[in-house]
Amino acid sequence: MEQGLALETQQRLSIMGRMRMADLIEMPEKGFASEVAKIEKDELFRKLYFGNGKILPAFQRQKWPSGELHSSFYEIDERTTAGMGERVPVEKLAVERGLAVSAIRKMGRENFEKYFLRGQGISLEEISKRVGFSKEEILAIHDFLLDVQIRSEFEVPVSAPAKAPSREVACIAHLKVSDGEVRFEFYAPYWARGLYHIRYELIERWKAGDLSPLEKARLPSLIKRIEALNLRQSALYRVFESLSKIQIEYLSTRRLENLRPISLRGLARRLDLSPSTISRSLSHRSVRLPWEKEVPLISLLPGRRRVLRELVEIWLGDSPAMTDAEIASKLKMERGISVSRRTVNSVRHQIEKL
Repeated sequence: MEQGLALETQQRLSIMGRMRMADLIEMPEKGFASEVAKIEKDELFRKLYFGNGKILPAFQRQKWPSGELHSSFYEIDERTTAGMGERVPVEKLAVERGLAVSAIRKMGRENFEKYFLRGQGISLEEISKRVGFSKEEILAIHDFLLDVQIRSEFEVPVSAPAKAPSREVACIAHLKVSDGEVRFEFYAPYWARGLYHIRYELIERWKAGDLSPLEKARLPSLIKRIEALNLRQSALYRVFESLSKIQIEYLSTRRLENLRPISLRGLARRLDLSPSTISRSLSHRSVRLPWEKEVPLISLLPGRRRVLRELVEIWLGDSPAMTDAEIASKLKMERGISVSRRTVNSVRHQIEKL
């Protein structure tokens, strides 16, 4: 999937242009959630997403290979607060949450994720029949997901520590390590849902059979908007996924000496993206590490100098008598980092001044 996303990202970049890409990636998460809501509340989108019982839905969802919705979504209550300092009518939200979560529990988590997160190309009528809810109730739950993510309610769980990055920073996911792989437990439903999957062959069937002239005229613009959202999300996900793979040893052990050095330009070359795209991807976003600490994403992209300082500080703490030559040799043998004794000496003096 990663290679497919990379190819698609490059193709879309050439079509849309760097300026549009920059705007999308720099867009705050809350603003992006609003764009998702605008599209998914569009009647033409709903027609092509939920189908009509005669033609299969042309819009579906393509889940991330290593992503799911954080369990805090199913534990919401009146203690949950909105992000970024927004004032929210708590009683009204508590009622909305209570009704929606009650419905989700009634249909079961498996059915909820199958029909509302993954969007497997099943018509509204069929979903209604399978879960025992009216079509109006199905749409109400769908709208609840759209509205609640705009309020940033699921960026962090209720139990999040008070000491964390500013709430102007959106916490994207909780990272979990399982069987040697990092998994993303996303806080916002639109992240957990992955990309839109447009079935272009079914688009043609819809155009030929069940769209009005006005809907046909609006369809190209709607598809372009969806493709733009896909481009933004796929680029961001590739950055998140690549960083997690690079730092898998650190995420698995919590040991600072296992943090691998990588530069902004190095990651850009690795992903075949521009350094500015990488920089914008990391800006104002954070993740929660496996041991619950929330950190800015950029902290997983430490430069070589920072890693050197942390390694030397740890090693000198364990063996204060180590010489510069011994440290340089150890860096080469154990970490594959080639530095001169002079560089080690410079780092040593920096540590001593702290």
